[in-house]
Amino acid sequence: MQNILDRILTTLRSERLKKYWDDFYLVPFAIFDEKDVLLFNHPKCNGETYIKLAKTKQFQACTCILFEEVPTAIVDTTLYQSFEEIYSLLVHESFHVFQHLSGESRYPDEIVGFNYPIDFKNIELRIIERERLFEAFVSTNLKEKQQKINEFITLRDKRTVLFPDYVGYENAIETIEGPAFYVEYKALNDVSSNQENAINKYVEQLLDSNLSHINIRSSCYNSGLFICLLLDDISKVWKVEFMQSNVSLYSFFKNNCPAYTPVEITIPNNSEEVFQIINNAETTKSIAFKKFNESEGIKLIISGAIKLIGFDPMNIIQLNKQALHHNFLNVRIRDKDYFIKQSVCTTFGNDFRDVQLIELFLNQPSIKMDNRIIIENIGEIEGTIILEESNIIHIVV
Repeated sequence: MQNILDRILTTLRSERLKKYWDDFYLVPFAIFDEKDVLLFNHPKCNGETYIKLAKTKQFQACTCILFEEVPTAIVDTTLYQSFEEIYSLLVHESFHVFQHLSGESRYPDEIVGFNYPIDFKNIELRIIERERLFEAFVSTNLKEKQQKINEFITLRDKRTVLFPDYVGYENAIETIEGPAFYVEYKALNDVSSNQENAINKYVEQLLDSNLSHINIRSSCYNSGLFICLLLDDISKVWKVEFMQSNVSLYSFFKNNCPAYTPVEITIPNNSEEVFQIINNAETTKSIAFKKFNESEGIKLIISGAIKLIGFDPMNIIQLNKQALHHNFLNVRIRDKDYFIKQSVCTTFGNDFRDVQLIELFLNQPSIKMDNRIIIENIGEIEGTIILEESNIIHIVV
């Protein structure tokens, strides 16, 4: 990590962050690999530029954590090939800390997102809406640009009437993640030798209709980014005003478009594409669960009163009342917390966080001791073992 460390020390500074977003400043952050954590700008550093720590379970993925009660941005350097990517992700996650410290409260209800329907009409309108958003961004003709903005807003408002809760969820994701993607893009563009490629990455994610309807949450990152980029054309002070507002990014954008007029929208016949997207989304989910259930190892089933207390919303697939967590899971069982860093399937009732059963596959057999089992890299779980065979174990907690 030495090369990355040297470049971060010379590149990631508050004066540079302020170029991406008004009043954005350097927050506590860390980069890590398989063994080491390098911590910067944190009270634990005691005045040092950075300190090295042994990697613990707390440092997983690219996100924000409370490290010793201090909000801290973290990035896993093993996930990326270049300094430019790592730097832009550090800026992204640092912005989330900045949002938190600035009193941001417009966070989405993730439960709504997990129940997001695969609906023909919603997908039909959403495809066109995202195309109009992009066309508004690239248009250099003011009249044409305004027309595309009018169509984008009209389509979003139409979907809001039809699917208020789910479009509200999209708006909330855009509100939090759109600005974070915006500063990520600004940072990538700042240090990249090929600025055209910097924006192309986000364009592809915005317009890929299949991907944007398989993972609704991540697709809103890109639409939020392009709304931010359009706001750059409207106002020089929008960032300060937006941070001080209490409305969604979309509502803020609409409110700042004084020339907006609802327009008649002719919906093209895209039913074949929509049906293909629906089929792909359902097939992709089914394949993911099938692949999980065919995993090698000893299947561990834990059932009972289990509380979900931590998860990665970017890497979850839901099918009916089951959720497949690809990366990790934090659960509470009998007032004890467990961190599981692998693929885990949960079955839940009305509340996504109230888990009735979890399933995972172990590489090593668990150790049985009286009314508890000890699982490598997870810990000791108390309960009643109701099934124990060579390839499966079921414990009720």
